[in-house]
Formats: sequence, structure tokens, C-alpha cells
Amino acid sequence: MCRPLALVFGIGLLAFALGCGDERVYVGDGKLFQVALTADTAPAITSMDGALFIVETRAEIPILQPSADRLNELRAARGKYPMLPFERMPWVARGDLELQLDFSLSNLDDREHDVDVIVNGANEFFEYVPRVLEVDDAVIPLHSQWERRYSVPARGRLTRTVREDEFDEVAVDLATVVNGAPNSDEIVYFENKSNNDKRSVQYIPPVIPGLTALRLGLRSSEAMTILLEATLRVRDVGDKLAADNEPLLRQMPQLFESVVPEDEN
Repeated sequence: MCRPLALVFGIGLLAFALGCGDERVYVGDGKLFQVALTADTAPAITSMDGALFIVETRAEIPILQPSADRLNELRAARGKYPMLPFERMPWVARGDLELQLDFSLSNLDDREHDVDVIVNGANEFFEYVPRVLEVDDAVIPLHSQWERRYSVPARGRLTRTVREDEFDEVAVDLATVVNGAPNSDEIVYFENKSNNDKRSVQYIPPVIPGLTALRLGLRSSEAMTILLEATLRVRDVGDKLAADNEPLLRQMPQLFESVVPEDEN
């Protein structure tokens, strides 16, 4: 964090300017996020063909509260982009915060399990919520903004990372789907990249809000005992993180459920 600015000269000033956004800071109460599937976990949805288990936890990023004058400036600046799907220009813009999520999966059972790790993003205005469809008695979860399936060996543990560039894609995809993309499930699918996907480019707005919160969790079609533990590190490039004694931006983003064409429901 770069507040307050120190008085330095010459080469020292350049080093300070380049380095102040490079430090990664762990965020969250206790700096650790945990969520688990257990034998007591009730299914999120059931059908004739089975059940779907989903458990999630929320990772809030402590965002500095902008002044009333600054918020008014952001509202006024929106006039340059009348078609934006946001009530004002974002306080946290794309690139202001660079995120990295490191997580581990621990399988506490005596047999191997397949489990999906899922991550969905929120900005100041919207939060992505993937729907679950029931088609011909089958339960079909639509894609999360970031998801991977892992096979975790019996009594085994694995570690993985969600990189900064992957979270940048999450931020762009969230702005794109709320800007009217007709099939958000296609947009957020992790194999589709917004910068070269013809289904995305025409809906990417000229201004992209940065992520201010994450919802991460586990998803499976079978019961199991597995623990997800994660840390979230943030590079405060735009000087938007709040220190312990600074006021926080209070956020109540609108939930945006995934949209698919009627013939795909």
C-alpha cells in the first residue's frame, strides 16, 4: 500500500514508484479461506438421476471507501459512456488489483474422488451466479467463471494456483455478460478467451470494473469428505486496498444469473 507517499529523490523515487504495487498482500480474516464437503453436506439439488453437491465460501477484498466527491466524479464521468451497464464509472478498475489464489485439496476418504473447484467473481456492481438446469431428469450445472476438475487420491492432497491472468479473464467475462451477451455460459467457459472469441468481442464494454470479491467452492455429483483451503494474495497496483484503520467500501452487488438461449434450457 502506497499511502502516505514518502519523500524520496532521484533513483530512489523511481524504485518506489515501480515497487509500491508489486507487494502481494494476503487478505481475509485469518488469511485463510476454508470450505468442505462432508457426509453431512445436503445436496444443493436432487433429481431422478442423482444429486449435485455445492459448497461455497466468500472471499471479500477490503476496498478503500472513496470520498463522496470522488464518487460524484465517477458518476459524472459515466456520461462519456452512456451505454455502460453500470450506474457510474468503477472505483476499482481492471488492473487496479491483481489477484492470485493458492489452494489445496485434501481428500480425507479411503478412496479417490473427482471434485470440481469453482470460482465466481464480483465487482462493485454485479456478482456472477451460475444456474443449475434440470434436463430430462438430469442435473446440469452451468459453468462457473473459473472451474477445474481434479482427481484427488485416497488420503491424498494436491495444491494448485489460479493466476492473475485468469482472474483478469474473470473480470472481463463478468463485464461482458452483464453487457448483454446472449449466452453467458459460453462466455465464462474457461477455454473461451474474450480477446479472440467472436461471441465475446462485440459485448465487451469499453470500461471493465475490477474484481472486488470472489466466491469459491467445491462441486460434486457424489458425497465425499474433502477439504478446500485457500489463500488470496493481492497486488495493490491502483492503491485501492483499505488498511485496518481505513473505511471500507460497502458493497451490495446485484446477483447476475447465467443466461442461456431458451432452446438450451
